[in-house]
Amino acid sequence: MNNNIILITGVSRGIGQYLCKYYISKGMIVVGCSRSELNFSHPNFHHIQTDITIEKNIIEIFKMVKSKFGRLDILINNAAINPTIISAALLRSETILNTFNTNVFSVMLICKEAIKMMSRKKKGRIINIGSMAIKHEVEGEALYTSTKTALLSYSRVLAKEVHKSNITVNVVSPSIIKTDLSSQIDPIAIENILRRNAIQGYGKFEDLSNVIDFLISENSFTITGQHIYLGGV
Repeated sequence: MNNNIILITGVSRGIGQYLCKYYISKGMIVVGCSRSELNFSHPNFHHIQTDITIEKNIIEIFKMVKSKFGRLDILINNAAINPTIISAALLRSETILNTFNTNVFSVMLICKEAIKMMSRKKKGRIINIGSMAIKHEVEGEALYTSTKTALLSYSRVLAKEVHKSNITVNVVSPSIIKTDLSSQIDPIAIENILRRNAIQGYGKFEDLSNVIDFLISENSFTITGQHIYLGGV
């Protein structure tokens, strides 16, 4: 993994921050973006504070990556929001638009720019972070679930389009991990959801990095267009 250039979105906390520090420890050069400032620095870490729901900001990220490193080897689209658990009948249009902008549209635009860079080198790995909500279809999460379902369909089609350029695209959906995002959910609701899994406890960050390591390896060229659930969903 040494010297691979990896871009990770949503690195200010939770899964994104864990993956950022994990891949730095593996010898990668990590470019991380988030809306919030970071209390973290490392010679192999380059942070960009920006809003990825704005297309021009995404273009600026890739201009920086291209000018500084000349290539991008791995992309992990982790940034996502789950604004509220609420009946679909009560959702406001602004909430719907903002959630799709963050969870789906920004990912499409980031993938578009990443593919341009990866195709030149005929090499690339794209990992999109999904959700067990796709399978469980929890009441009150129609909005979040629909964004992650859209992301899955997009990823599966994209995988077929880019494989000729030696680029793979896969989705990994972790079980619920204790993060700031999951802390906003009612603990009783979480318990009810986890009870549907084969593994009924919280997931671990290491579960996620273990699977991602496999998918981004040179030997995983034939693993693409796949959706991997963790936790026995």
